[in-house]
Amino acid sequence: MVCATRWIHIASGTYNHPASTYMRTLIAIGGAMDLEDPVIFKEFIRRAGGEKARIVILPQASGLKDAGDEYVRKFRELGVKRKSVSLEFRSRVDADLPRHLQAVRNASGIFIAGGTQMRLSFILGGTKLESELRLAYQRGTIIAGTSAGAAILSRVMLAYGRGGPTPRERIAQFSQGFGFTDQIIFDQHFRQRDRFGRLAYAVTTHPGLLGVGVDENTAAIVENDAKLSVIGRGAVTIVDGRRITASDVAEITASRPIAISGLQVHVLTQGCSFDIRKRTAHIPPLALE
Repeated sequence: MVCATRWIHIASGTYNHPASTYMRTLIAIGGAMDLEDPVIFKEFIRRAGGEKARIVILPQASGLKDAGDEYVRKFRELGVKRKSVSLEFRSRVDADLPRHLQAVRNASGIFIAGGTQMRLSFILGGTKLESELRLAYQRGTIIAGTSAGAAILSRVMLAYGRGGPTPRERIAQFSQGFGFTDQIIFDQHFRQRDRFGRLAYAVTTHPGLLGVGVDENTAAIVENDAKLSVIGRGAVTIVDGRRITASDVAEITASRPIAISGLQVHVLTQGCSFDIRKRTAHIPPLALE
């Protein structure tokens, strides 16, 4: 595939080993995964332990009552021998039930379903379960989220917004996510819903963050907040605001377009990677026959 580059607290806890000894992995999925060719599901399962994976599903973002059961069946079809656990509750008072906390402690992989991300932040935000999720991530549990489940992975979350290619004042609204990373802000269904404008606005209002827009049936895999790699059929658009030289974002009102100079954009596809610390992209050279 071809890639292009252009300019334009963890909760407190006690560990037997330092967190740095663990590989911390996030898999942000853009939504609409291909169930006939489930390469992203398979990669999640592989990283979570293969057939011995202990998977916990959080379906709270979905408005469908059987969303979690569908994922349980899919993981079983793909070779996970131990039955996956779907935490089927939609009330904050149920978040901290001992069986839910224990399920997260036992998990080798946690999968956050899609839907509406504000359901996740309202139901789980500030609970013991949210703290257990962060502890699980720090000790090496694989955390994957699709659509809304991808948006909530970061500390600053894109909660709402409008589509369109041009960044505009108030094109997006922000809320607090689960905070697995404080380096990135994720967006999903990216090209399919024409979301470049709102991600550019998000990065311009938070210039220290890296904007990561993930297409449908595509995933951005983030390891140790240091490396991002791409799998799937679409692209991952990375918007870097550290080199912004000027913008009128603080002065514009009434949803008018904003001006930005120095924004850097990378469009990466399967096989490409990105060094988050150095802010550089790697595009594999073409293999000649």
